[in-house]
Amino acid sequence: MTNEKPLFPPVYIHEPTPEHTHTAIMLHGRASSGIEFSDDLFSSKLSGANENLPSRFPGWRWVFPSSRILWSSTFQEEMPAWFDAYSLTDITAEQDLQLDGIRESVEHLIGILDEEIGLLGGVGENLVLAGISQGAAVGLWTLLCRSRSTSKIGGFVGASCWLPLAEDVEIFLGEKPRAAEKTSDATVETSEALKFVESTMATTKTSFIDYHSVNSLQSTPVLLGHGVDDAYVDVELGKQARDILTKIGLVVQWREYTGAEEEGHWFKEPEQLNDIAEFLDAVGEPEKVSL
Repeated sequence: MTNEKPLFPPVYIHEPTPEHTHTAIMLHGRASSGIEFSDDLFSSKLSGANENLPSRFPGWRWVFPSSRILWSSTFQEEMPAWFDAYSLTDITAEQDLQLDGIRESVEHLIGILDEEIGLLGGVGENLVLAGISQGAAVGLWTLLCRSRSTSKIGGFVGASCWLPLAEDVEIFLGEKPRAAEKTSDATVETSEALKFVESTMATTKTSFIDYHSVNSLQSTPVLLGHGVDDAYVDVELGKQARDILTKIGLVVQWREYTGAEEEGHWFKEPEQLNDIAEFLDAVGEPEKVSL
């Protein structure tokens, strides 16, 4: 019997039809895969007749990584997941279960980002990181942790997302007081999560000092969209992520939708796809970003 951790599957790529000018790295949600997410996303339409994202942006390379197969403590079975999330009703519960998965997935995704930026000639501003649900959650962590790099990316798009370890991030940033020391299991768990945040974001926090640098994390535009009727990730969790990113200094465009498929836990057609397309239009042209 081996104790080796499962490997990440190969990345699925939808190549551009003309010359490659930009890249979008798209992260699927729990119980999905890169190729499944690409099929579902590209079947979603914009307002234009029969127009989807690849037809609207033919020069973009669409990169769909897949998560590993992990044991779910919630469903008591193995499934594709970026990390093990115990509860979305109380995202502070059993946080220690998330830590290894977040760390290892972020490391994997940063490698993919750096490789794709290399294919763009080192122009990170021509790359967008995006995701839905748990993919957006691990994408936010990738965005925060990659700020240690000298090359920023062109933007981040999150749908139906939340920020894991949100309260501990606020404590680390000095936005929330540190809890008094106790001996309860819950406090020990929070302490472990805070240690993880402190060790993971230590280098990141130093980049906040140079707030006005063109390569700073704060100069990365962000678009977050969430269904107010999302039955799986409450819209309040999306607002919490928005508020923390805003406290860090990022400029966040926030959009709310009603009536999307999957009980509100999917992209609202065509409105949300139109908003994403408008955001992608503005990548590399910050003056076109509208709030």
